[in-house]
Amino acid sequence: MSDAAASADPPPALDALMEQLAAAGYAVADDILPIGLAASLRTELLALEAAGALSVAGIGRETAYRRDGDVRRAAIRWLDGGTAAERELLSLAETLRRVINARLFLGLFDFECNYIAYPIGGFYGRHLDRLQGERNRVVSFIAYLDPDWTEVDGGALRLWRDPDDAGEPVLTVLPRAGRVVLMLSEEIPHEVLPANRPRHAIAGWWRINRA
Repeated sequence: MSDAAASADPPPALDALMEQLAAAGYAVADDILPIGLAASLRTELLALEAAGALSVAGIGRETAYRRDGDVRRAAIRWLDGGTAAERELLSLAETLRRVINARLFLGLFDFECNYIAYPIGGFYGRHLDRLQGERNRVVSFIAYLDPDWTEVDGGALRLWRDPDDAGEPVLTVLPRAGRVVLMLSEEIPHEVLPANRPRHAIAGWWRINRA
């Protein structure tokens, strides 16, 4: 299916998601990621944790990469499509890429994502998802994996309208299983509040073609 074909008749849930993203620079939906897939991904992530297969998450990339516990406390592992659940998620991401391109004309080309696990007390301070020095992340994707998440569990995602917004967050999102968040990577500051229970998610980014 071409990007042009994706513009014909996207499912109503995706159409509404695109309207949110275009209007506000961020969007939230509970009917995009199947609950069964969220459960499968969580099971795989828990197994990776138990096997010690996650790496401490840092900030930046390559020569600018650093681990800073004052900014971020979490562990990650990149997805490579090696399991059926990962392939299903990557297929969903490809569908989203095509619809975003058809609706918002962003020219998204590539997608990368990782499992991310926050321990009790884990957090990520306010930041943008862009990497310094180049426009290499355009739209961010977050999918939550933990069932029965409530406000007392902490770990909420908070978003601001733009980098100059120093007021109260415009949106607070509880990380409930199956919930998906999209945001413009260079424009929407966000943070993860400290979690009061282990917190599991997928975080990803679509890029433009830099060639």
